[in-house]
Amino acid sequence: MILTTYDKDLYEKTLKEDAREEGRAEGLMEGRAEIRAELNQLTICLLNAKRYNDLEHAAKDIEYQKKLLKELGIE
Repeated sequence: MILTTYDKDLYEKTLKEDAREEGRAEGLMEGRAEIRAELNQLTICLLNAKRYNDLEHAAKDIEYQKKLLKELGIE
C-alpha cells in the first residue's frame, strides 16, 4: 500500500496557479484577436482611401500604425 500525504494548502495553491495561467492564455488570445481586427479595419480603411503608401509604412512601423489607428478612430 502506498501512503501519500494530502496537503490542502498546496492543492488549493496549485488550482489557483492553474486557473491564473489559463486566464492569462485566454486573455492573450482575446487580445490578439482584437489587435488583428483593428489592423484589418485599418487595412480596409487605407485601401478604400487608396492610401497605399500609408499602408506600406504602417506595415513596417508600429508607431505609425498607432498614429493611423488614432487618426481613423479605430482604437
